[in-house]
Amino acid sequence: MAELQYDYYTSLATLYDTHDLTMPTSKAQRIGTIAETVFIKECLERDFEPHPTTTPMPWDFIVSCPAGDLKVQVKSTSVKDHNAYTVNTASGSTMKLPMSDEIDVVAIYISPRDEWWMMPRDVVTSKNIKLFPENPSKSKYKKYQENWSIYYE
Repeated sequence: MAELQYDYYTSLATLYDTHDLTMPTSKAQRIGTIAETVFIKECLERDFEPHPTTTPMPWDFIVSCPAGDLKVQVKSTSVKDHNAYTVNTASGSTMKLPMSDEIDVVAIYISPRDEWWMMPRDVVTSKNIKLFPENPSKSKYKKYQENWSIYYE
């Protein structure tokens, strides 16, 4: 059944002259796709307009919102170690490069908690960060937990 569905979408992609409708192939890609889909839902519920990129860019979405048009990179994690969730903020699949300075917002989805952390790009300074949603005293990023105000300022 999945092969038939894939063939159907591939045929549609050819018909509409897009070759971007490929299914995610790895578990990491699927997790990223889920986070991006949940991000779109959250934006639409807040009356924001999320626009995905059509060509490879350092960001995943340009979000039209009361704060203007913001370039947003969506990251996700489900890895918990010693009450912290580790988030890889680097970009690139083989060479892990620092995140682009062109990004305005880093939206991090902690999937087991169904929770978002919205951070201005300038506070994300390392390739890996740790989030402590259950222990605020350990988390220097606590003020960004479920804080969507960045889209209104």
